Amino acid sequence: MIQSTRNIWNLKKMRRKKISFPEIKDFSLLSILKSSTRFVLLFKHTIIFWSVINFILLYMFSTIPNGWRNSLSILWLVGYYIFWSIFIRYILQHRPYFSLIRIFNALIPSSKIMFINIALYILITIIPFIPLIMGFRDKYLEFFEAYMLILQSHETMFGKSLYYCFMILISPYTITRPYLAFISSLVGKSRSIMDAYNKTKGHYWRFVSYSFIMSLLFAISYYLDRLYNLKTLIFVMSITLIYFNIVFINIYKNFYRRRPKKSSY
Repeated sequence: MIQSTRNIWNLKKMRRKKISFPEIKDFSLLSILKSSTRFVLLFKHTIIFWSVINFILLYMFSTIPNGWRNSLSILWLVGYYIFWSIFIRYILQHRPYFSLIRIFNALIPSSKIMFINIALYILITIIPFIPLIMGFRDKYLEFFEAYMLILQSHETMFGKSLYYCFMILISPYTITRPYLAFISSLVGKSRSIMDAYNKTKGHYWRFVSYSFIMSLLFAISYYLDRLYNLKTLIFVMSITLIYFNIVFINIYKNFYRRRPKKSSY
């Protein structure tokens, strides 16, 4: 208990050190992962506390009948959104940790993330039908049948692998960069997704690599859980989601640092 209090106190002291940094346009993914790991180890009691809360929330969702088809999942999603909002503000030491104004402001980039992914899903499923409607049946039908077979194979290993590879390649535009705008809006800064794109321009493959590492860890956990019936996926997710959000916060710090104030002398 004493050690946990010290960790929280040390975390608060990090916020008090007001140091101006030059804006950085480059970052090393390996360095970000290392610094995030050091942070987790340094404040392990605090991380365990948040992981336990995350586990409770994930377990609550697993008890909802029919999952997302149940209307209760909407209430759970609101609570889970507030949880991450408070967590991010706490790690960045922006008081008050629970701020309704910031949480509502962050709904704009977070809703854009949902819109982008839903629109993408609609495009993937609807666009292949357009040539058929336009009358290009003879030449296009063979390709269309092959395409539909791929879509219908999403439950197979090949289908899932193909889907995840595609999502990883487009993740810098659909998830990772927009998520930086979400973090920025939570602390009262720019909520523009275009601003996040501009700040991180030229780092497409680094974000793809990060998405690959994150997806690979979840995929391994998922298949081990299904293969050996371990029922440990919820435990893995409760910890890894905390860790990967800390990584995102460190990436955010790298690109959203304040410029040093110019001297008036």
